[in-house]
Amino acid sequence: MTEGSQGVEVTRKDFLFGVGLTGVSFVTGGLVGFGFGDSRSGDGGSPPQQATPGSGPQPSGKVTNPYPASLVPATAETTKQLTLEATEKTVDIAAGVRYNAWTFGDSVPGPVVHMRQGDTLDFTFKNTSSQGHSIDFHSAQTPWNVNYVTIVPGKSLSFRWKANFPGVFMYHCGTPFVLHHIANGMYGAVVVDSDPPLEPAREYVIVQSEFYATAGENGSWDADEEKMKAARPDLMAFNGAAFQYRDNPLPAAVGEKIRLYVMNAGPTLFSAFHVIGAIFDRVLVDGNPRNPLYGISTYTVAPGQGCTFDLTVPDAGQYPFVTHSFAYTELGAVGLLDVK
Repeated sequence: MTEGSQGVEVTRKDFLFGVGLTGVSFVTGGLVGFGFGDSRSGDGGSPPQQATPGSGPQPSGKVTNPYPASLVPATAETTKQLTLEATEKTVDIAAGVRYNAWTFGDSVPGPVVHMRQGDTLDFTFKNTSSQGHSIDFHSAQTPWNVNYVTIVPGKSLSFRWKANFPGVFMYHCGTPFVLHHIANGMYGAVVVDSDPPLEPAREYVIVQSEFYATAGENGSWDADEEKMKAARPDLMAFNGAAFQYRDNPLPAAVGEKIRLYVMNAGPTLFSAFHVIGAIFDRVLVDGNPRNPLYGISTYTVAPGQGCTFDLTVPDAGQYPFVTHSFAYTELGAVGLLDVK
């Protein structure tokens, strides 16, 4: 596509990664103004931007400390122990953007829980924050009014549940307003391996989510509940930080099976998950082997849902993974598979 008399050739790579597009307007398919590279390029050591009342955060620089995406193998014991702590932590949600989050275990998303079908989890939830929080495991079968109750600061709750179903699941805080608690960082993924297990693969966990921000103190950002209610995010992220896997691509090899465990934490928007230049050999709906689809290019993952995506790439190169809802892709829901 050529822009007027300037003769600027806009490639799909330019569209996704914003290479030298200052002043270029995109007019195609009814979409106008999709250039998002300038504010997100530059020195990785750039200081956090100053928050301006009424504006949203604009990333500056590159993410230098990405959230580990590789799935750590499940441990051998059939009864596992897990303690999650509700905390308040200022985290990086993009390069140069500091956000005052509510967390499980000081990170957004919280730690990945990896189990095998039939395993039992002895779980303890501790609240060391300044307000009430709770836990909701989509992978568990347990009474909501007993184990998903709000725990006040300084208290804890313990219960046990069994992983009866394989798949990719969400866990999150369910304390009202649930919208606010999830959007402010209280979510994570559970991966339950099937029995028998899936064939070996290079495995990554990808959690999509939205951030809604208003200017806070000392250049940081706080949650904006009005933007949450309007579903008007400032940033979209894979594993808690916008653009981090564009800046730090995930490695893979030609011809190997790549398995992406994708969970959409929302709290509101659907993910149209797609890898540009590839087709999924198989998609397991909810991550369950009983729900296979074959030869899929794009698949919708609802808020609160997880799916397993298998693909094999025959040629070396870079393959962007995105939500194909491009109004949100440009907010940070884009990464790269670097296949060699």
